[in-house]
Amino acid sequence: MALTTSSSLPLARVPGGDRSGALHRRVIAAPAPVAARPEAYAIAALAALVHRYTGETDLLIGRQRQPGVVDPLPLRVTDDITTRELVTAASQATVTGRENTGRPAHAVVDTTPGPSRALAALTLSATDIGLELALDDEEFDASAADQYATHLERIVAALAAEPTGTVGDIALLTEAELHRILVEWNDTAGSVADPFFHELVAETARRTPDAVAVILPGKRLTYRELDEQANQLAHRLAARGISAGERIGVCFPRSAESLIAQLACFKLGCAAILLDNEFPEDRIRFMIGDASAAAVLTLSAHEAKVAGDAPVISLDTDDWRTEPTVGINRRVAADDLIHICYTSGSTGAPKAVMVRFGAARNLIHSMAELCGMDSGSQGTWLAAPGYGMIEVECFPVLARGGTVHIPDVSVVSSEHRLQEWFLREGITTTLLMKPMAERLWRLEWPRDAPLENIRVCGERIQSWPPTGLPFRLINLYGSAEATVVAACDLTELGERLGEQGRARRLPPIGRPTTNVTSYVLDERLRPLPPGPVGELCIAGVSLSAGYLGRPEATAEKWIDNPIAPDTHPVMYRTGDLARYWPDGSIEIVGRADNQIKVRGNRVHLGEIEVVLTGLPGVRQAAVLARQDGQGDVQLTAYLEPDTEPAPTVRELRRGLAQRLPSFMVPAAYVIGGLPTSTNGKIDRAALPEPPRSRPDVDTPYQEPDGELEEAIRSLWARILELEGIGVRDNFFELGGDSLRASRLTRLVRERFEVEIEIIDLFDQPTVAAMASLVDRTVTTPAS
Repeated sequence: MALTTSSSLPLARVPGGDRSGALHRRVIAAPAPVAARPEAYAIAALAALVHRYTGETDLLIGRQRQPGVVDPLPLRVTDDITTRELVTAASQATVTGRENTGRPAHAVVDTTPGPSRALAALTLSATDIGLELALDDEEFDASAADQYATHLERIVAALAAEPTGTVGDIALLTEAELHRILVEWNDTAGSVADPFFHELVAETARRTPDAVAVILPGKRLTYRELDEQANQLAHRLAARGISAGERIGVCFPRSAESLIAQLACFKLGCAAILLDNEFPEDRIRFMIGDASAAAVLTLSAHEAKVAGDAPVISLDTDDWRTEPTVGINRRVAADDLIHICYTSGSTGAPKAVMVRFGAARNLIHSMAELCGMDSGSQGTWLAAPGYGMIEVECFPVLARGGTVHIPDVSVVSSEHRLQEWFLREGITTTLLMKPMAERLWRLEWPRDAPLENIRVCGERIQSWPPTGLPFRLINLYGSAEATVVAACDLTELGERLGEQGRARRLPPIGRPTTNVTSYVLDERLRPLPPGPVGELCIAGVSLSAGYLGRPEATAEKWIDNPIAPDTHPVMYRTGDLARYWPDGSIEIVGRADNQIKVRGNRVHLGEIEVVLTGLPGVRQAAVLARQDGQGDVQLTAYLEPDTEPAPTVRELRRGLAQRLPSFMVPAAYVIGGLPTSTNGKIDRAALPEPPRSRPDVDTPYQEPDGELEEAIRSLWARILELEGIGVRDNFFELGGDSLRASRLTRLVRERFEVEIEIIDLFDQPTVAAMASLVDRTVTTPAS
């Protein structure tokens, strides 16, 4: 039986296509047991390799025994299957039936004389002469071919030498690969000066007291004023009995008062609980109580929101300015807490992250170095005040003696007003959430714009910025739990890759920052090679101290470091899925909790989003999994276009079908703007249900002609959960798949008492064709 062989594997640089290019050929060493049974070992080895690279368990391995005929062999591979069991299963595998029609082969074993073209992503020639791996040179580059060959050879050796070992136990990586991934790609050690942030601000106040620290509409604050007012507030808090190590609520809009309040906390050795005056009252009060705030600092306009659990000092009405201006700096250690930052929790209650002074010091240093900040830097505060991004955006500028500009609130939400403000104020460095950054970089910019760099954060960047911008775009990756841990200069990388290279990849998060180590690990916390998807884990001085008052949640995410325990005893599990590029850069794919099973196959929704955003006309995308009326998983794609007219559903479906296996192609599509939450990320909870109306397809709409076509169309509507289906519409272009096709043919057989097979629907996938087939064979329709 012929078999579809269009699937791609990790490290593929282009979709499978017809694989008619030249071949990378790699000889695979075959121990004596393998040479005696080359076909069985070849099938088993390919199945083990594909499983280890993709995590899939229900595999199809093709087998070609005569030219032009590739038979599909189903194999189930798990981590705990022994190598002997796998070889036995491979030798006993039988050609599958029609239920796998249309499924792609993961790899093919060819027992005929050497292939002239790749038959699948991986083609392994298995003859009496030996084993030879072939990959299409348009689909894979030479380094990818080398990697696959190396790991396949290690699997072949393990199958022959360790019959009682399991597939999951096979060590894929060589010592050289381990050294490159764990040591060379994590060579980030760097020296950071001892002073903490508030001490650096005080030093600038002593050195250049009249330098401008903060500029707001109609107001300026020098470093002397900033530091002295922070000292005064610290004295007032100390007079109220606040001790080192206590936690103080800070509830302000973006303002000089917020900076003064936080500096006062730090001078006392206290942690500032970051609150946003725009938060709902119940959420603010929960945070104040949950963090056991010793006091709350705010403005009189927000007193009602924060009153109740702790004493309140309103900076615009209290007489704290009568306190002395002399410094009150208490001794602070690296493991003391600087911030309490709340992040969303899976139970619905936010979790408090305990950020250490040492982590913030390292972050501030790395950001200042990354952006080349100095006393002439003109920075911004645009991020919402209730999150920890102030450490990324404002603090590095102030630590180097630069100026932080805070705009009127009306500026922040408009890319046009923001651009005008940047140019008018002479902003040189800023931090933006991804949606705003994407809108800004699409504007026309003067070549002499003072802006030097934009750091982008919040969520994955899903499209490359245009070339020729007069400033650098730096992609940041981090979280409250680990601060910023990776950065990538997209401007430099995009120029180096060129147009063709950018088209093949999405922007990565880059390499780890100073004194941070990062690892992409499998489910057993073992390092992965470039290509396969695993969990991104972080170690180093950037880590926070865990979740306040939640030891179980902390123990789940902050674990003993299995990679380099002597250097960094603790490792943080981010829950983000990622993969290495061959150069060590890291690309985020999605969330570990965003994995689903579709027809028995493990699917990363982020992987589909990555491919979607690589299609022409797509700015950003989200994919959700919902249950249909039959209880099966249905994928829905949501996308925001960046062109007019927007891409059509049929164009999207075709583009995805060229790049993804059929079970990963969404059935439904919603095209339009994507809602965002207050922190600038796509608000997935606000995405609407997919429409039940007929999608945009190639064929013009045609009504049913007669009762038979109407009856069959009603069955289609029931299975596809769509209205307005035309009788010439293609079942698969409407979102149908093999599972729904099987269910539909069963219903037709039961309804009309005819012999109809799934292959008939694959051959002629329209209501009209199905009605014609039923009409030719039906004798007595069921009543």
